[in-house]
Amino acid sequence: MIYKRNSLIKRIEKLREYFVDLEKFRKITYEEYIKDKRNKYTVERLLFLIAENILDFLDHVLAIKYEIISDSYEEVIENAYKKDLISKNLYKKIKGLGKFRNILAHEYLELKDEEVFKNFKKMLQIKSLLFKELENRIN
Repeated sequence: MIYKRNSLIKRIEKLREYFVDLEKFRKITYEEYIKDKRNKYTVERLLFLIAENILDFLDHVLAIKYEIISDSYEEVIENAYKKDLISKNLYKKIKGLGKFRNILAHEYLELKDEEVFKNFKKMLQIKSLLFKELENRIN
């Protein structure tokens, strides 16, 4: 397989766009979040797109560079850590992202507003670290 640097660059650009949109909700309180369904649906969708993008990015690098095909989204994160694509610090912060992505996508379990809001705040906190580490993979 051919390493598609342009594809990774486009994923980073899209991820930046999603974070710009997510940042617009930074000051929202939990009460404001649960009160307005438009806020909830927008934040949930952005979190899904962010999670999907991160997981696809890591999966692409694993497949192309290491010929590793992961069986689950959580395995993507674990394999990315094992291959030093992400640091231990970032691994700890995004571990569980695959499960969260699936809950958002398929609503396996009832979405818990507290959990979504917690992940929303966490994504905003790790944004810089995330971009730093992902961008190091395309250079």
